[in-house]
Amino acid sequence: MSLIKIVKKIKDDFKQISIYPKCSYGSEYAVDYNVFWKKRRGGSSTLSSWQKQRADWTLKTLDPSSTVLDIGWRDGDVLDYLNERGGHKSVEVNIDENILKLARNLGIENVKINFSDFDQIRNLPEVDYILGFEIIEHLPNPETFIYYLVKKAKKGLIFSVPNSGYYIHRLRFLFGRFPLQWLTHPGEHLRFWTVKDMDSWLKSLGLKNSKITLYEGVPILNRIFPNLFAQGMIVFVECD
Repeated sequence: MSLIKIVKKIKDDFKQISIYPKCSYGSEYAVDYNVFWKKRRGGSSTLSSWQKQRADWTLKTLDPSSTVLDIGWRDGDVLDYLNERGGHKSVEVNIDENILKLARNLGIENVKINFSDFDQIRNLPEVDYILGFEIIEHLPNPETFIYYLVKKAKKGLIFSVPNSGYYIHRLRFLFGRFPLQWLTHPGEHLRFWTVKDMDSWLKSLGLKNSKITLYEGVPILNRIFPNLFAQGMIVFVECD
């Protein structure tokens, strides 16, 4: 990794210290996730660096040819990436009909549910692994959500969240601003975790067979001081 790339990443990060994105409010100032996802992907059909790292990490973790249920991943091409390389049988679970249509076009089995309706989650099929990347920070009660998902996963639950302890988030606090983890609406994220918060939270839920992997952020420094310089967390919960 060249020094130029490290310096560029830090310079890009420092631009985030004082900015506020332009708000795109939906009806009655609510979060409009259609606008959020459109801005997040920017119309790209290729995997972002974050998505590819999560997908590659997942491929190394899943047993070959296992059954995989994905909760709320926005991009069918991510599941397609996993299926092509791992031979998994996948099911996409989402509330967005456009995403389910995309999954169907890719030949991926799909189920439409409301993530806030725990009765629907209780009725999900049992599979070897459940994936829930970048989803629980958007939910008002991720504890209950995780509780039901663990019961449906035979081998493991894998999810990811941003690291709210990332150094730029800490610097924003120093300058009187809350960590910036939203793109179009301040209410996109409802919950926040640092690495120590996540470790404590998992233990409080009785999920002792868990492992936290840190990724993205400032190259090299994210390996030396991961709690401070890694931007994201991937959590693997081993299920009995």
